[in-house]
Amino acid sequence: MISLRCQKILDALSGKESVTVRELSDLLAVTEVTIRSDLNALAKLGKITRTHGGARLVEERVRQEYSFQTRKSLNSHAKHKIGEAAANLVGSQESVLLDSSTTVLALAHALRSRENLKDVTVIPTGIWTAIELMGCQNINILMPTGYLRHSSGSVTGLPTQGFFDDLIIQKAFLGAWGISPEHGLTDTHLLEIEVKKRIVAKVREIIVLADGSKFYQTGLARYASLNQVRRIITDATAPADILKQIEQQGVQITIVN
Repeated sequence: MISLRCQKILDALSGKESVTVRELSDLLAVTEVTIRSDLNALAKLGKITRTHGGARLVEERVRQEYSFQTRKSLNSHAKHKIGEAAANLVGSQESVLLDSSTTVLALAHALRSRENLKDVTVIPTGIWTAIELMGCQNINILMPTGYLRHSSGSVTGLPTQGFFDDLIIQKAFLGAWGISPEHGLTDTHLLEIEVKKRIVAKVREIIVLADGSKFYQTGLARYASLNQVRRIITDATAPADILKQIEQQGVQITIVN
């Protein structure tokens, strides 16, 4: 059984060739001794290879697999409930954007059962989200152009940014690596951050889907301030004190059971 912290280490490794003990210590807010112990455990399980001062995943195929499957399985029940709540905010004849996060993927799954929806246009920035919606006769899928990021299935790059210039999008459902009153919404991959900044600037209503774990961490850079967000949908494990601070900044908070 892999611990939650070890799963987060695998998730961090999925986005890069290697990672150092110090980087993981800073990211997960634990000592380097603890990180070394976790890395040794993962190495014994055959998940990673230890390097001088850090670790890397065993091979590229494994890295891509963990990038999606590990993130998808983390807090899966909460993501399912968050996705269901978010699906109720989508109306007929709306154009909505769904990012490549696994919590938003749960929203796409929930949309499949919304048979009352008519003529909805969904713009997914992730290939897995698009695949999830294939075959839904009441949903039109508009794919952005750009480069496919192999580790996450997201579409990024300058072509994607220009794609949004002339579109009128009512709502965007976005995930985040971290959420805090001080830093707003943060993520870890710079190209995806640039795409999200463009989306936030263009879309009328920003709705963030994030389980409670996202309020305990901060990504590499901010892609949106809290005053740009209409609503955050999360679960009951989110810290009440942080939610209160966020709510005081004008963000609507929805908590699912």
